[in-house]
Amino acid sequence: MNTEDVRIAKEMGLNPRSLIKNIPSKTEPWKLPVKDWIREMYQKRQEKSARKKARKEQAAAAHPDMDSKQSPEDSTTYSNVEEYIPEDQDDPPDSQEIQEENKAMLRRQEQFRMAAKYVADTLSNIPEVQKVVLFGSVSKPLEKEVPRFRRFRQAGIAIQHECQDVDMAVWVSDLGRLKAIQKARSRALNDLLAETQIGVAHHQVDVFVMEPETNRYLGCLCTFSTCPKGKNKCRVSMCGEPKFLQQHEGFKFDSKDLDDESSVILFERCEESD
Repeated sequence: MNTEDVRIAKEMGLNPRSLIKNIPSKTEPWKLPVKDWIREMYQKRQEKSARKKARKEQAAAAHPDMDSKQSPEDSTTYSNVEEYIPEDQDDPPDSQEIQEENKAMLRRQEQFRMAAKYVADTLSNIPEVQKVVLFGSVSKPLEKEVPRFRRFRQAGIAIQHECQDVDMAVWVSDLGRLKAIQKARSRALNDLLAETQIGVAHHQVDVFVMEPETNRYLGCLCTFSTCPKGKNKCRVSMCGEPKFLQQHEGFKFDSKDLDDESSVILFERCEESD
């Protein structure tokens, strides 16, 4: 970071701890370098401030008598529009913003679908993997809901659902191969990034391990590189037995999700004929 990067970071209220936390690790190649991340956020803030200023000027032109009613404090000049327009008084999103958010949610879903395909194709090379099914929000048409984004939430505006992760059920005949499956997942996502510039983290792809004979849920594929890792979540009963099979306290897998007509079979190993 140069002097200008530091100035921008201070202007946005970022402290050294925030900057250090956002340094991309080797397992996060999709993340921007900190200086580029800062400048991208700064550019978005400046554009947002410019839009607010334009709306304020339009309102002032439409109601010229409003200026005479302002108090001395209101006439203070600010370098950043956001300093004098409280966040809780933001204007509701306009139609263009709503349209852009809907497109972004659909684009995110499509990227997750592509990630699922890459992972399934790579897992198909492991003989112990019998079947791979995509289910959950990534596999079905998105429903509209009021999102977590503050301006949309405050205005009660519904947009397309935001997919948080990829849900994949994988039938495995030998649980001793979970480490190989874990590596295959990472390799597939690295290939996805290299070939399409789409970045999806390995922890965003949840692999639910299933038993071929009974279709019984056995646990989740762990995201840690070693087992046990020594984290609190590793202390859950039966977690890591066998290695890299993670258990979540209180979690119950609903097999009905796999029966949903929107679930998609990405790979199924055919039995060889005699």
